Amino acid sequence: MKISCDIREMDKIAYELQKKLFAQITEDIVPSVTSTHLYMLIFIREHGECMVTDIANYLGVTLGAVTSIVDKLCDFGLVIRERSETDRRLVIIKLSEEGKELLEKIDMKRRQIFDFCFKDIDQTEITIFNSIMERIIEKLLNA
Repeated sequence: MKISCDIREMDKIAYELQKKLFAQITEDIVPSVTSTHLYMLIFIREHGECMVTDIANYLGVTLGAVTSIVDKLCDFGLVIRERSETDRRLVIIKLSEEGKELLEKIDMKRRQIFDFCFKDIDQTEITIFNSIMERIIEKLLNA
């Protein structure tokens, strides 16, 4: 079965959605963070603490790139670097209190935006939308 799909239109929609959502979510957020900063902060929050290699594997970037981003986030006061108690060679990355507070603000803004966007969409449509997104992600992960 041939599927009719305008890939350029889908790309445009996905790009515009990501761009608009990120701009609204980070509006009035200080310090100003990039999407990569935000993905990293969320990853660290989900794992409690992690090492640079964990973050690099998650983001699909080099250790040097992660180190540079961690440096910036440390300068912003959003993360803390600590040496491992058991192996002093290992550096552990954790969220600071400021980092936790920033993510709480972002979570609240995300909730407000999604409540606004989905308020006129019924539960059946939301369930179908979620199901389609999950199927796409599953196909991409298993490709």
